[in-house]
Amino acid sequence: MKSLKWMIIFAMWLASFAHAQPLSSTAAPKNEPVYREYYTIDERNLDSEAGRKISHSGFNEFSAEFGPDQFLQAAKKLLINLLKWTLHSEERPQPIENYMRKLHFGRWINDPTDDTCMNTRAKVLVRDSEQDVTFRNQRNCVVESGKWLDPYSNQELTSSKDIQIDHMVPLKHAYLAGAWQWDYKTRCLYANYMGYRNHLVPSTVRENTSKGDRAPDKYLPSELSYRCQYVKDWLAIKLIWKLNMTTDEVQAIHEVVTNYNCNISDFRLSKEEIEEQRQYINSNLEFCMINKR
Repeated sequence: MKSLKWMIIFAMWLASFAHAQPLSSTAAPKNEPVYREYYTIDERNLDSEAGRKISHSGFNEFSAEFGPDQFLQAAKKLLINLLKWTLHSEERPQPIENYMRKLHFGRWINDPTDDTCMNTRAKVLVRDSEQDVTFRNQRNCVVESGKWLDPYSNQELTSSKDIQIDHMVPLKHAYLAGAWQWDYKTRCLYANYMGYRNHLVPSTVRENTSKGDRAPDKYLPSELSYRCQYVKDWLAIKLIWKLNMTTDEVQAIHEVVTNYNCNISDFRLSKEEIEEQRQYINSNLEFCMINKR
């Protein structure tokens, strides 16, 4: 009997051990799917005649027709094809912490060095209004009215109360796509980024709520004529910030490009543009931290 008792205890111990799973550094947050593969945009895929000349001549050999000065000028104009992706046949890196907006990305920032009391939301409204805006009071901090076109729905808006500022690549989506590896000041800059015009987009409350944190496989703008531009900007932001993509995401983008006869030549950014964006990011990394001083 004692032997049987100890056998039962031992079996129960083994069962409890089998179900005990230690936390892994790549363990996905609760309720988030684990992807066994993922994609990134291939920056080495260059689309241009200059790119072919450079690849044929080599970096250390220059012909009389294509010397060092011409090489430098051509290099700036090399075009990266946003539709060429690299498949990573491994589990997509995942954060341990669940996404929290204020903790990970902060809030709309008011830059104390720019001689205004407007935060990022107000600046986007001023930037994108088709007419002079009015403010809620004489301090000119909060925008009251103007004229905006929501590109997602092609709806015209005149009251700022009807507008939400959408992050083209939503904050939670960016977090799961790689932003979890950044420090706070980089994520906060991403949340307030105005270096790329379509990073922040005024949209209707309804459209922005419908989008939420969804990628193109779960959401596309209701305005059909805008969908090509939408996925182009989505990819551009993914490239600028080096964010990864899921299989469903790239499949949906491919379907948009195919089904809506998007102009393939529009899906390119020059290396010069990418370098300018990343330089802008590096130069403004302390943007959010100014407000903490």
